[in-house]
Amino acid sequence: MPELFTAQQLAEYLQLSKRTVYRLVERHQLPAVRVGGQWRFPKSAVNYWLDMRLGVLGTADLDALEADAAGPTLALRSVLSEVNARIPLRAGSVSDIVRSFVGAIQFPEPVDREEVVQRVLERESLCSTAMPGGVAVLHTARWGSRVLRGYDLLAVGRLSEPVDFGALDGGRTDVLGLVLAGNERNHLVLLTKLTRLCQEEAFVEALRAAPTAQDVVALILSFEATVFHGHVDQA
Repeated sequence: MPELFTAQQLAEYLQLSKRTVYRLVERHQLPAVRVGGQWRFPKSAVNYWLDMRLGVLGTADLDALEADAAGPTLALRSVLSEVNARIPLRAGSVSDIVRSFVGAIQFPEPVDREEVVQRVLERESLCSTAMPGGVAVLHTARWGSRVLRGYDLLAVGRLSEPVDFGALDGGRTDVLGLVLAGNERNHLVLLTKLTRLCQEEAFVEALRAAPTAQDVVALILSFEATVFHGHVDQA
């Protein structure tokens, strides 16, 4: 795979349309260089951008990423099981919380839990995934190898009290999501969709108030259908 993508190669790599690639370039939201009058995209810079910038894109750009994803758009509800939908967690340090969260998740395949913890913390050390509103969207760095091979996973955790998780706005965090995917395309789709939902204040408040795992699954089902207007795979 080339280290310097053309627009077509980047669209194939991200499994997005070329239209979305050029839209992001025009808005200076995707790293690009001019080579012989044509746009070229350094792979390492693109991967870094996807991890560091996704959480601060506006709703319009997140909607565009989701709507233009090539192929059926994976539904959050399809990778969230009830057993992972409302994991109670005690307040503590970021590392303690992540370790407890990963330790409580029921994974769909064998994993090295300590590797998952370290990979999530590695990503947090670059820049916190905590968003305004009290939610952190945890994941592993895109440029690393996959910790899941054949499955995708979403887990939701609820802290006993809000903690300082490093949000840029200085707010405290009490709801955690963890996204893990078996390939880069699903990683991008799931992370984009969850980030977009967490920009909906009503969703975050309802997620915080949901008393049971069944309520969390139903909530994600409802908001996903509303926010994304049916652009989801029904599987």
